[in-house]
Amino acid sequence: MKKLIYILFFITSLSWSQTREEMPLNANWKTTMLETNSDAKQDFVTNATADANCKTVDVPHNWDQYEGFRQMKHGNLHGTAWYSKQLKIGKQQKDKRYFLFFEGVNSYATVWVNGKEVGQHKGGRTTFTFDITDALQFNADNKILVKAAHPAFITDLPWVCGGCSGEWGFSEGSQPMGIFRPVTLVITNEVRVAPFGVHIWNDKTTSKEEAILHTTTEIQNYSPSDRTITVVNTLLDNKGKEVASVKNEILLSKGTKEIQQTLPVIKNPNLWSPENSYLYTLSTTIVEKNKVVDKITTPYGIRWISWPVARAGDDNRFFINDEPVFINGTCEYEHQLGQSHAFSDTQIKARIEQIKAAGFNSFREAHQPHNLKYQQLLDESGILFWSQFSAHIWYDTPEFKENFKTLLREWIKERRNNPSVVLWGLQNESTIPKEFAEECTKIIREMDPTAAEQRKVTTCNGGEGTDWNVVQNWSGTYGGDPYNYDVEMTTQLLNGEYGAWRSIDLHTEGEFDQKGILSENRFSQLMEIKVREAESVKDKIAGQFNWLFASHENPGRDQNGEGYRTMDQVGPVNYKGLFSIWGEPLDAYYMYRANYVSNKTNPMVYIVSHSWPNRWEKTGVKNGIDLYSNCDEVELFNDVNHESLGKLKNPGRGQHFQWNNVNIQYNVLYAVGYVDGKKVAQDYVVLNNLPQAPHLKELSNNEEVIVAKPNYNYLYRVNCGGDDFTDTKGNLWMADVHKSEKNSWGSLSWTDHFKNLPAYFASQRTTSDLVDGTQNDVLFQNFRYGMNQLRYEFPVADGEYEVELYFSEPWYGLGGGMDCKDWRVFDVAINEQVVLKDFDIC
Repeated sequence: MKKLIYILFFITSLSWSQTREEMPLNANWKTTMLETNSDAKQDFVTNATADANCKTVDVPHNWDQYEGFRQMKHGNLHGTAWYSKQLKIGKQQKDKRYFLFFEGVNSYATVWVNGKEVGQHKGGRTTFTFDITDALQFNADNKILVKAAHPAFITDLPWVCGGCSGEWGFSEGSQPMGIFRPVTLVITNEVRVAPFGVHIWNDKTTSKEEAILHTTTEIQNYSPSDRTITVVNTLLDNKGKEVASVKNEILLSKGTKEIQQTLPVIKNPNLWSPENSYLYTLSTTIVEKNKVVDKITTPYGIRWISWPVARAGDDNRFFINDEPVFINGTCEYEHQLGQSHAFSDTQIKARIEQIKAAGFNSFREAHQPHNLKYQQLLDESGILFWSQFSAHIWYDTPEFKENFKTLLREWIKERRNNPSVVLWGLQNESTIPKEFAEECTKIIREMDPTAAEQRKVTTCNGGEGTDWNVVQNWSGTYGGDPYNYDVEMTTQLLNGEYGAWRSIDLHTEGEFDQKGILSENRFSQLMEIKVREAESVKDKIAGQFNWLFASHENPGRDQNGEGYRTMDQVGPVNYKGLFSIWGEPLDAYYMYRANYVSNKTNPMVYIVSHSWPNRWEKTGVKNGIDLYSNCDEVELFNDVNHESLGKLKNPGRGQHFQWNNVNIQYNVLYAVGYVDGKKVAQDYVVLNNLPQAPHLKELSNNEEVIVAKPNYNYLYRVNCGGDDFTDTKGNLWMADVHKSEKNSWGSLSWTDHFKNLPAYFASQRTTSDLVDGTQNDVLFQNFRYGMNQLRYEFPVADGEYEVELYFSEPWYGLGGGMDCKDWRVFDVAINEQVVLKDFDIC
């Protein structure tokens, strides 16, 4: 299924002719990739036909889509990606300047416009802006050309591919190759606010009664003459009403100048917090001769925070606005199968909503700056943000140090206004020298005045030279005693990572066995122990961060891959995720939901486990039937609302519902959750080897989505991902077959681009859950997935045909209490023409 998501937006203030115009340039780029890193500049810059064989893509785009998932220790791409785009500019407007704003090009970017080089940037995780005014041709087409060089064994940047790292096996992950974040054309007047040129922060005296806000505004003057301008900063509430304003008149010479201002005192400010993510808007306006020449807006939340490190007293909790908050956090790499780092805005929104749906209130980037959309949504969602700059790479050269500091400044400047940011993570599992870490910490404090007392600068698991070396306590995974975790955390205060290995679909009976095989059950049990032990001392510690929300690419590791089945063992990946590499939530995800999501607003119940239909081979007395729920009570049945196995009360946070010594006679487990005595959620699983429950048919309805239309001749019926199947009307659905010859029908996937890979490798899954809307469940229980690569080809004679497509959602929404809008959005194309755009199956 092809996921192509276009988001076009315009930001205007007054009119474009007066202020600024921002136009996305994400569609219709031509691109090609060279396997070597030889300098092919001459071919592309001077030869107008050099890109004739390029393919057309939209950005964000990443050439390294599936390369690293082939069970090779380091199969990721290295080389040079070239991108070109035609841009039509109309009549030249007087005194206007034109800029290209790139949010991410990796690893070394060079940009030309009409053959003229307009700039270079090293390091893809931060943004850059190039002035292209003098290179443009007006009333004509302009050619934008971008070279994205991504060689192996980079030694002058802090962000390198894990397979090229000198410390193989760590969580560096892969790195993108290409223009992997959005591109925007920005048109402004000659006097304008610089990119990320507005900085706002609240004074350390801010309280619940009053707030004082300081601002700096960085203004650029591209004209040759001095300009007298007025800088106006106005704070608006979330209804758009003015709260406070300040203005200053200045004489601006050619170049860049920073203006400092302090807003009048704000009485009884609305404070930002996880419970109330209130955002003001700072409107920054540049006025010259009573004419607005530039205007931008900056969301901002007023809040203050306090960490236990370097704080007087014995209270070791984290505080926001003088209120304690227990940090229940998760970490996430910016990876997804088939697109890697090239997320759309909708996909980022879905990821943040999935994190929030698990009950997490804090987010840690792993281990490099993510797309700017993340921090916007974290602000809006009230999720605390531990922003990370770098992983553990260090090269002791002048080039590396200078690039490190340059990128560090860009990172801070892009994120310092975000109220969600509560920690600055300088480096992970650090090898950075103490003296250099001290120098970088000083830079951070100079750029962010709140870093001295509030936002602490951290390293993790061994670093020196910052405010705080945060531990990573993996007891129960790499040795140690997980049942002593509560005692350890009372001295460690904050845990930057805890987690475990697991293998999806692999299940085991019994309670937690520290030396047991790495099953889903063992994984969930260990995570629950960490939740329970941390919760028991939450009044004595700041909190903890689960590693990892979603499994990610991990070149350099020696491991089997993501799945238990050989067909699913895509890798190498770090398969500690609560979501699999293809986006499937595991049992442990529902464990977190049960512990941290309100049953008043999002009641849920989940039977462990939906991917364990062969758990028992015969009837009889069973133990260890586990269930995750946030409800007050849950009743479990061995039939659909019949044969009760008893009702249990919620055992409390860090515990789960468990039925022991119950007699299982039928193939259905059916659970009902109650809040305040009312039925609010239900879940069920159907088992494979037991006698059919008397009321099993009550789980099905009389709907049937695959009803054949009268007077139509069906040429092909295909059971995608499954075997031959005859439906209830006697129609044969053919088994999914791989297209083997030019004139044959069949399916193709990402593996067709590589030699010696099985046709269905890492593109086929199954579910045992019944499917709403059909009486032919088996037809929908086998399915295919494949970002941008899954396709079916059918030879037919010339004529008019109708194509019927049937989709099911196999994972999202189980157990209730989740709004999964936008979690699975994709396009469908027939003969390369998109016929379903942004289709939301959820």
